[in-house]
Amino acid sequence: MTTETARPKRSRAATRERVLDGALAVFAERGFGRSTPEQICERAGFTRGAFYSNFGSMDEVFLALWQRQANALVQRLRAAVDDVQVTAPAGTSVDRAFTATVVDGLSGLTADVSWHVLTAEFSAYAARRPEVAAVIVEHRAALRHALLPMIVRVLAAFGREPAVDEDTLGRSVVAVYDGAMSQAMIEPDDPTPRRLALELVAAIVWDRSRPVRGQ
Repeated sequence: MTTETARPKRSRAATRERVLDGALAVFAERGFGRSTPEQICERAGFTRGAFYSNFGSMDEVFLALWQRQANALVQRLRAAVDDVQVTAPAGTSVDRAFTATVVDGLSGLTADVSWHVLTAEFSAYAARRPEVAAVIVEHRAALRHALLPMIVRVLAAFGREPAVDEDTLGRSVVAVYDGAMSQAMIEPDDPTPRRLALELVAAIVWDRSRPVRGQ
C-alpha cells in the first residue's frame, strides 16, 4: 500500500472516530431519541457530509458506538484481570474472598453509569425494531464470549471452574450486572448500587461454579 492510498484511509478512520465521539457526547446530553445527525456533526466539527459518508442512519451510528464501547470494556476487563490480586483477609471464607477480589479488582469499571443509561434507552428502542434487536443480540453474544475466558481465569485462581455451560454462565452474569446497574442509573452519586452490582456478579459466578475436578 502506498503512502497516497494509506493516508485517505487513515483520514476516513479518524473522521469516523470523531463522529462517534460527537455522537457519544450528544447522546449523553440529549438521549438517543432526541439526537440528530446535525447535532452530532456540529459537536464533531463536521458537515452533514461527514456523517452520511460514514453512516447510513442513526441506528448505524449507535450500533458502531456500542461495538466500540464493548471492545473498550473487554480491553479494560482484561487489564483488570491481569492486575487482579486475591483478597483474602485472615479468617475470611473462600467465597467471601472471591467476592472481595471481584469487587476490589473491577470497581473502576462501574464508575461511569452514563453508558448504561444510553444502552437502556436504545434497548427499549430496539425492542420495537426487530432488525435492530437482531444486531444487538449478536453484539451481546460476542461480548459474552469475550468475557468468559476472564471469568474462568478468576475462578481458577480459587481452584474452581464453571459448573454450567458457557452460554448460561455468560447470560447470568450479564443479566445480573445489567439489572443491578439499572439502580445505579437513577442513583449516580451513590456508590452502593455499583458495588452491589459487582457483589451480585461474584455471587452468581460462585454459585454456578464448582471445585476443579481432580484436585
